[in-house]
Amino acid sequence: MTRPAWVEIDLGAVRSNVAAIVEHLTPGTRYLAVVKANAYGHGDVQVAKAALEAGAGWLGVILVDEAVRLRAAGIDAPILLLHEPPSDRAAEVIEQRLTPSVFTQAGIAALGDAAERAGVTLSVHLKVDTGLNRLGVPMEGIEEVAGLLAKEPRLDVEAVFSHFAFADDPGNPFIDTQLTRFADACDRLAALGVTPGLRHIGNSAAALTRPDAHFDMVRVGIATYGLAPAPALAGIVPLRPALSLKCKVAMVKRVAAGEGVSYGLRYRLERPGTIVSLPLGYADGWVRALSGNAEVLVGGKRYPTVGTVCMDSFMADLGDEGCEVGDEAVLIGAQGDERIPAEDVAARIGTINYEVVTLLTQRLDRVFVG
Repeated sequence: MTRPAWVEIDLGAVRSNVAAIVEHLTPGTRYLAVVKANAYGHGDVQVAKAALEAGAGWLGVILVDEAVRLRAAGIDAPILLLHEPPSDRAAEVIEQRLTPSVFTQAGIAALGDAAERAGVTLSVHLKVDTGLNRLGVPMEGIEEVAGLLAKEPRLDVEAVFSHFAFADDPGNPFIDTQLTRFADACDRLAALGVTPGLRHIGNSAAALTRPDAHFDMVRVGIATYGLAPAPALAGIVPLRPALSLKCKVAMVKRVAAGEGVSYGLRYRLERPGTIVSLPLGYADGWVRALSGNAEVLVGGKRYPTVGTVCMDSFMADLGDEGCEVGDEAVLIGAQGDERIPAEDVAARIGTINYEVVTLLTQRLDRVFVG
């Protein structure tokens, strides 16, 4: 490690999570492990390899650069670009043997031209918008895009896919609306001669709760990492959180009653206490909103964090307890019999576990175990 603060990733947990979800899926459904954004902060190359070892057949990223990084690490598995790539990267998509998403006239034309120049047939996944209103061909544009694809003989539509707006809420009726629209889109495309061999719409939540949305493949992101896509979905399959956030105590001080701590002296001790400085801050993804609004484990016990989170450090108050410089502190994860889950951190700042782990920056070393 280059500094006394790090993110620890249990690759054994990743393998266990993938295997448990594969077992839960409808037989024959393929598993795409979403490893975009550095595998949600977990380390893309290492997580990708662990997921593939445990039964995933595909990987999913957003950026061409993310996929290039996986290829450079020797990963040969199919990689889906979940967003349509920029037109000026079309040739690189082919060179790197990537599978792009398509949903615009410009994207289809650029990829078709690049495939023609390279003398290859390029598999693409056609994204349709069934109600999220983010990316994808709108339902009213299906016939038009089918016509565009018919003019690109070098493009082979391997799959049609979409994305849920409410899959983390299994009882929401809009899920059924989207499934109906997805089926309609597939039928309309088939009538126009577009008959892909794969259909996929399910994310982590749908993989766990909606077998009617498994189709030929599911795209599993957050659950791959052992985190539930929503609190109500915890425990459906046995998942193990793979990520811990740890550091070593940088300084230990006895501070007198009445003294303040950190910028603005917003925290003042009501009695003498042991203040410890911990060597990471908002530049690492431990955001200022956690100022005096979190806990840390030291010696297997919970203690409150205090004062304003700084760019590179923050503090905790151990009261009458003590510790030594270099002792391990845990911000997310387990120590002894105690555990601070990412969900607890997320609840304190009004966000979701996805954001908490993805915010952890590259200044923090990733240390892989398991």
